[in-house]
Amino acid sequence: MTLGIILKAKDETIVIVSDKRVTEGNIAMSSHGDVVEKIHKVTNKCGLTIAGDAGTAVAIIDPFLREVNLELKKGGNSDIPVSVAADIFHRVAVDYYTKYFKDMTMPEWVENIKANNIPSFRILLAGFDSDEQGLLSKPKIIELSSIRRFAPSAVPIDFAAIGVPNIARYLLYRFYTEDKDETVVASLAAFCIQETSSQDDSVGDQFQIASFSKDQSFRFYSDEELERIKIRCAEIKTEFQTSLFTSPKVKEEGTI
Repeated sequence: MTLGIILKAKDETIVIVSDKRVTEGNIAMSSHGDVVEKIHKVTNKCGLTIAGDAGTAVAIIDPFLREVNLELKKGGNSDIPVSVAADIFHRVAVDYYTKYFKDMTMPEWVENIKANNIPSFRILLAGFDSDEQGLLSKPKIIELSSIRRFAPSAVPIDFAAIGVPNIARYLLYRFYTEDKDETVVASLAAFCIQETSSQDDSVGDQFQIASFSKDQSFRFYSDEELERIKIRCAEIKTEFQTSLFTSPKVKEEGTI
């Protein structure tokens, strides 16, 4: 399994955070397996993260990226709306599943996914849609899951998590706000991953982070930036522990 999180931050910045653990079935491949890249750049203004069968996901992401590049060249553009990217992924994924696992009705498809007869994975895709003038507009997160035959589903809130999301969703619903700076949002998402890892070893405590906005192209955080985020995660944990478990100050004798 894994934990992938996408959040919107201040100034319409999009932050993508994921762990890096390799698992075989339900067995984690130790901390030495924390090497998998689960965040992928789509364009300068679009990215995705994956959860589930990573091998199948990457096998589909490669031709998906080729199709995106063809679309960019055809339109003479440097970016495409995220909804268009989602439609391309849906088409490519269904074509590949049909090629390798035969054409199926929707009930057959769902039954085979649930029975693990065919690989299961999902992605979170984030970017910007375009306005009537063709300019990039609001940031948007879209989920595409094999269980729904990769039909694009827009996320109606400002964050989303896939893989092992329960702890992350609780923390994000409690503490996340979109108006925070990118570093604050990234630190909270990384903290979600570390806390999940402490309870479920199918999620690694090592993470990667990427971000982009209308003004900033897609980029991965450097090792130095990741180290600063790790330090901040430790501070957040200490702050929580202090606020929860520090005894209230005892009133001085004789005071009211």
